[in-house]
Amino acid sequence: MENDDKTRIIRRPDAPGSQDDKTRIIKGPPPIPGQGGGETTRPVGSRHDEDKTVILGPSPRRRPPGPTPGAEGSAPKDHMHDPVVGWMAVVSGPGAGDYVRLGYGMNSIGRADDQRCKLNFGDEKISRQNHASITYDPRGRKFYLQHGGGQNLTYIGEIPVLQPTELKGGEFLIIGNTVLRFVPLCGADFDYQDAPAQPQE
Repeated sequence: MENDDKTRIIRRPDAPGSQDDKTRIIKGPPPIPGQGGGETTRPVGSRHDEDKTVILGPSPRRRPPGPTPGAEGSAPKDHMHDPVVGWMAVVSGPGAGDYVRLGYGMNSIGRADDQRCKLNFGDEKISRQNHASITYDPRGRKFYLQHGGGQNLTYIGEIPVLQPTELKGGEFLIIGNTVLRFVPLCGADFDYQDAPAQPQE
């Protein structure tokens, strides 16, 4: 209803006899012969009135979850500036059941926040910076794993990685006490450049 969307302010005087004291007309039932009734008067600020200002208005409406319309960041996010090309799923060790995503080019692996593939699940044997890296070459459509500058080695199965080694998919990579399984999305049979064009409206 329209009246629900308006705010009404009813002022009450501070105390009887103040300058706000006025005569208020109280409308009542029609007078009964021989009895009082109808319009009567009494001063504002009598004991029947509360010495307050009462504000009546509509209940606040909750905004639905999500970004505020017109606010920064409300526009759809463009995911193609760094599309996912594969994943490493943590299958054993701290963080088991989680995963990290891989993108085009070099994917540095380490515990620090600035690493593209952050493995900060509690395995202190993983170097903070550049323990290893996985590279996806979009021209050759191939993945390569190479060891970084960390003291602890990187393994494919039981074989240490001493030079860049091609990954085919499904390999188990051992970094510190963490075992990951490499899962490619892009490769010889698919890259984003192969995706069909969006239909025209």
